[in-house]
Amino acid sequence: MLSLLVGGGFLPGAELTASADTGTRYVDIQNASCSDTAAGTGTQAQPYCTLQAAVDAAQPGDTVVVSGYGDYPATTVTSSGTSDAPLTIEGNFRVAGLTFAGVHDVALRDGTMMLSAGSIRVQDSDDVTIDKFNLNGAEDASVIAVSGSSSDVTISRNNLLPVDKDNPVISVGVGVRRTVVTTNDIDEGEYADRDIALDGAVDTAVTSNNLGGLADLVAIDGASTGTTVENNGFDRGRIEVGADSTATTTIGYNLYYPRAGGAVYGWAGTDYTEVASFQTATGQGGHDIVGGTAGGTSGFQWYGEGNPGIDSADANAPGELSTDILGFPRVDDTLTPNTGTGPGYFDRGANEQRNPFSVGYPTASPNRIAVGATVTVTPHDVNPWGTTVSRTYDFGDGTPPLTSTAASVRHTYTKLPGSGDSFVITVDTDTPPGALAWERQLVEYVSPQAPFTAKIAVLALDASTPLAVHVRDDAQGDPFELGSCRIDFGDGTPAVTQDYSCEDQHTYAKAGTYTVHATESDLGGRTSSTTAEVTVGPVFVSTSPSRILDTRTGLGAPKAQVAAGKVVHLKANGAGPVANATSVLLNVTVTRPTVGGHITAYPGGASQPTSSIINYAKGQTAANLVTVPIGPDGTVSLSVSAGSADLVADVEGYTTLTPEANDGSVLHDDGGLIRVLDTRGDKTNGLPALGKVAPHSSLTFTALRNIGNANSAEYGATAVVLDLVETGATSNSYVTAYRPGDAVPTASNLNFGTGETRAAMVVVPVDTNGRVSLYNNAGSVDLIASVEGVYVPFGPTTEPFNKPLHPIAPVRVLDTRSGTGGHKGALASGSTLQVRVGGTAGIPSDVTGVLVNLTAVTPSANGHLTADDPDEFNTSPGASTLNFMAGRTTAVLAYVPCYEGRFTLHNAQGAVNAVADIEGYYTS
Repeated sequence: MLSLLVGGGFLPGAELTASADTGTRYVDIQNASCSDTAAGTGTQAQPYCTLQAAVDAAQPGDTVVVSGYGDYPATTVTSSGTSDAPLTIEGNFRVAGLTFAGVHDVALRDGTMMLSAGSIRVQDSDDVTIDKFNLNGAEDASVIAVSGSSSDVTISRNNLLPVDKDNPVISVGVGVRRTVVTTNDIDEGEYADRDIALDGAVDTAVTSNNLGGLADLVAIDGASTGTTVENNGFDRGRIEVGADSTATTTIGYNLYYPRAGGAVYGWAGTDYTEVASFQTATGQGGHDIVGGTAGGTSGFQWYGEGNPGIDSADANAPGELSTDILGFPRVDDTLTPNTGTGPGYFDRGANEQRNPFSVGYPTASPNRIAVGATVTVTPHDVNPWGTTVSRTYDFGDGTPPLTSTAASVRHTYTKLPGSGDSFVITVDTDTPPGALAWERQLVEYVSPQAPFTAKIAVLALDASTPLAVHVRDDAQGDPFELGSCRIDFGDGTPAVTQDYSCEDQHTYAKAGTYTVHATESDLGGRTSSTTAEVTVGPVFVSTSPSRILDTRTGLGAPKAQVAAGKVVHLKANGAGPVANATSVLLNVTVTRPTVGGHITAYPGGASQPTSSIINYAKGQTAANLVTVPIGPDGTVSLSVSAGSADLVADVEGYTTLTPEANDGSVLHDDGGLIRVLDTRGDKTNGLPALGKVAPHSSLTFTALRNIGNANSAEYGATAVVLDLVETGATSNSYVTAYRPGDAVPTASNLNFGTGETRAAMVVVPVDTNGRVSLYNNAGSVDLIASVEGVYVPFGPTTEPFNKPLHPIAPVRVLDTRSGTGGHKGALASGSTLQVRVGGTAGIPSDVTGVLVNLTAVTPSANGHLTADDPDEFNTSPGASTLNFMAGRTTAVLAYVPCYEGRFTLHNAQGAVNAVADIEGYYTS
């Protein structure tokens, strides 16, 4: 509660209590215990029911407190106070008009009033104050109307909002003397035609108000005399002075934001749009300023730092207060020259530009130190006025608190915490007037001296930038914070040096394996170096099978069989879905060969290798998957060894260094083959017997059961690598793998004859449920599928399973016929061979998986080879990688995980020579 306005400010008043107080009369029509007649009425426990009863009973010095936001009938105040003991009304309520009739020394202050009808009328009354109220007007009436023989009425620090367009917000009538309208905010918007209207008033002061509206914000006529209009802020409207009132009207020190092209003044019937022309013609408007053009439709907006109204008002203007509309004192903006009168720093309008100081959250640097080290505490205030601020710092270690006005302070910890691992630093800020005081606590971790060992992590970024990496500090346990770091990315580019950080991003110019070097220094003065190896390379884009070559129809090459020694230069980049590719994954089919032979695939423009991708007999249709690097001219080459044959090629995916945004995947495998389908039934793996797949029909099955589990490596998978086996076929046929819901592609993944058992590696997109569909073209056949790996979206990871493929020209690492790879002679039935690939022919020693074309040469019996990670070899009993028939040379491409640079090759039965050609490799 505040007491009467004295000298432009308010003095603290006594707290109101619920006990009976002869100086306070309570009103609350919503209180069930209210009464206008009961003995002892007017207390908080038993308030008056009507405002009229309370003011009728009020005595000089009383305060009538209206609470509960009740709705009251029209009320007339006829009780007065004295100069030493005014009668005061305050509170929040709705009333159908409030009239002060023939009273003196009365104040209406501190509250909210909604007028349901009528006005606040001051009639024939003296020494009336209306202060610090939110006032909402009613229809067909002014908000405040002063009339009759009234004198010395003060209307100050109110917010007035009218709803009537035909009456002024404040009207002062004929003969009313010494009215002061000061430091109010009045927005008539589109409603009232005037904010303040003087009609024959005497000695009226209109001072330091915020005035907004579309018409005459101050209208002076009716032969008003002795009027001053100073220090006000005008938005959109103007001052209008009638010819009968100009003689003794004084205008000056106002701030204007007129409408574009609108008048600033109306003087004796003439409009003026500029201050200078008005001053010249009338001698008025001294020190007036036009600050700009009004931009909105609301009332006068407070302008903020840099506005010409700051520190430029007339402090000696009649009715000028020492506080603004919010009760804040007038202050000197140190960023603005003082051009006003008196102290020179009063602002125009109802608001005083306050000190923009705000307390910053202090920080301690470094936050972790070793005992004996020094910490710096910095407040980080917002303090454009340069206000001197004192703080007291208690560092929590028993040393005396430090009081300082410095921008930062330092402290050295000479002992360890008695318990726990930290000290609490308390910062108590003594803020300037008008700003909130703050006490903050920081935690400083102090540890014993310890060794410093640098460590970094190198992570991938995203699929759109597969050559980019993110390096960050991964060291732990050092009590000091990092002081500096030098990072050398190992590719010949300049090293990067950073202060207080060891984190950066880098994009390599080409794929490869690089060693990143980092030298870190901590704030304890110690230095340590470390390295981390990173492999960057293409990402894989999985596609539904798309045919780009068929010599039977002339697609991709002339319509003719390919003769022995001839080469098909197949355009790969730009064909079908392939774009900006470095290699392409093709399912190549040979059909109608005139003699037995083999097919070779290699990059366009390169020398033809000795390795083969498909071996076939006369008249046999055979297929195999192959990864081929794309030559500089965008082509891959395919050749036939003998006779002639037709060639077909279907794209199943490609690798690229510049994929579409986030359209790239990398391979993940858990090691080992995971059987997910066996139409014959597989009790060991819990797979039901579904029966053979009928001709011209599809089978859909779940290949990835954890694709929706965010904690699984399968989460969000885009494609799956399957080892697909057919057996027991009743007719020559082929199987096509595709994503469920897509149309069956006009392509094949696995070709076979009646009674054959064949295998092929398939890379196929999966749907959101991790499912794959298999289409059988003719006859009926049993199908077996095992997961070799999963393609997941490329991105940052803390686990080392992101594996970009590095396609290479085929490299032979095993040939048991010649002894290449360390073993010479056919593999016996049931035998197992360790095949070394890491460190061979340019393949890195840390290889984690390979794409290998396995060939079984002249086997003595029907059988199969199984290739797998040596550490996981026994996890998939009965799984096959390459199935073959007695006496027939057969090849298949397979993904095989490696362990310590090796994979295991097992021959199930019979004797067979084995050849292994590496077409690409992966590293973590």
